[in-house]
Amino acid sequence: MTPADTRWKTSTALEIKAHLDRIPWNRRASADSWWNSPLQRPGFGEGVSHSPESWFGNAMLHRAFEGGSPVLFRTWEGNLAVPSLKLFEVIQSTFKARPIRIADQGGGNGHFMYSGEDVMITVSLNGQGSIAYLQMGTTSEEFSNHASLLFDRIIVPDDPQRGIVFTLARSMAGYTLNRLGLAGNPVERGNYTPEVVTGFDHIVSDLKTDSPCGRLVVLSGIPGSGKTYMVRGILTEVPTAAFVLVPAHLVESLSGPDLLPTFTSAKQEFQGPLVLIIEDADKVLVNRKTGDLNSISALLNLGDGILGSVLDIRLLCTTNAETLEMDPATRRKGRLCRHLVIDDLPAEQAAEVFHRLTGKTAKFSKPVPLADVYSKARDNGWVPPRATSADQRYPKAVML
Repeated sequence: MTPADTRWKTSTALEIKAHLDRIPWNRRASADSWWNSPLQRPGFGEGVSHSPESWFGNAMLHRAFEGGSPVLFRTWEGNLAVPSLKLFEVIQSTFKARPIRIADQGGGNGHFMYSGEDVMITVSLNGQGSIAYLQMGTTSEEFSNHASLLFDRIIVPDDPQRGIVFTLARSMAGYTLNRLGLAGNPVERGNYTPEVVTGFDHIVSDLKTDSPCGRLVVLSGIPGSGKTYMVRGILTEVPTAAFVLVPAHLVESLSGPDLLPTFTSAKQEFQGPLVLIIEDADKVLVNRKTGDLNSISALLNLGDGILGSVLDIRLLCTTNAETLEMDPATRRKGRLCRHLVIDDLPAEQAAEVFHRLTGKTAKFSKPVPLADVYSKARDNGWVPPRATSADQRYPKAVML
C-alpha cells in the first residue's frame, strides 16, 4: 500500500488553506496551539464537518503550508480484532502520537484522538469496544505504509454472511439498538429431518421477498432440539435483513410510538426486513384467555398492522413448549408464515450425524434430541469449533 493507492485521499496545502480562509474567524483555532479546528479537507466528497474526525495538529499543517507537502487521509471501519488498549499502545509507539482528547463513554465505548508532528488519528469505539471507526491524516509516507499494513489487518469490515445481531434496549433516553456481534452460522441440513429442512427453506425464501405469506415465524421444540442453530442459519441466509433480539418483557411495547424512530433509523441501513427475534415467546403466543393480552395484541399489530407493513417488520419467535396452544388470531392465513416444530432426530439419522462428526459408528435405540447426539460425539473425541469472540475472529491475521 502506498499513498498513491486510491484508498488514500490527498489534500494539498493550497486546498487546506483555501478551506481555512472560508472558516469564520470565531471558529478558527490558533495555529500555534493544540485547540481543535472545524477543518474538513476540500474534495473529500462531504460537506464541512465539525466532528473530531476532521481535526488534525498544527505541526502537520505548518509543514504542508511551508513546503506544499500533501496530507494523506484514510479511514477504516469494522470489527476490532485486538483489545482496544492494545490498539492505543500501538498508535502511540508506531506513529509517535500522544493522546490529546479522550471522551470515554464507558462500557468500552468512546472517542479518542492522538496527534504528533506527522500524524493525526481519531478512534471511535462502539459495541463495547468491539467496533472501531478510525481516521488518519499524515504527511509521512512511512506512516501511511505502516497504517495500511496494520489497520487493514486489525479493523475488519463486517461480513454480512456471518449474521449481524442487534438487541433492543430501553433506557431513560428511550429505545436503542445495540450491536451484539456476529452470530450467524451456515445451517447443517443433515441435523434436521427432511420436513424441517423444507420448512427452513420456505422461511428463508419468505424473508427474502417483499410480499411474504406471513410476517410471523414460530420455531418450537424441546431444549436441545436445534432451534438456536436454525436461527443462526437463517441469519446467514438473509444477510440483507436486520436481526434484532427482543427481550420478552419488551414485546408489549413493540407497536408503541416510542419505538418508531428506532425502527425507522434501522430500516434506513438495511435493504431487507427488520426481523425481531423473540426467544421463549410462550406468553405472547398462547391463547388470549391464558396469555398476556397486551403482549399478544402488540404481536398481532406488528404481524399485519400498518407499522409492520411500512417498515417490513417480521417476527421470529422460539419456544421450548412441547405443546403450544397458539392463539387462533396468530395462526390465521396472511399472518403466520410457518409454525415449524423441531422434533427429536430418528435413531437412524442420529447415527448418521454422529458418524459425520466422529467417523465412528453408534447405535441409538430411539429418537433423541440433536444436543444429545453432539454430547455423545464430544465424549468420543469430537471437538467443537472455537467460538468467534471479538478478539478471536481473525487470530492469525494479527501479530501485535
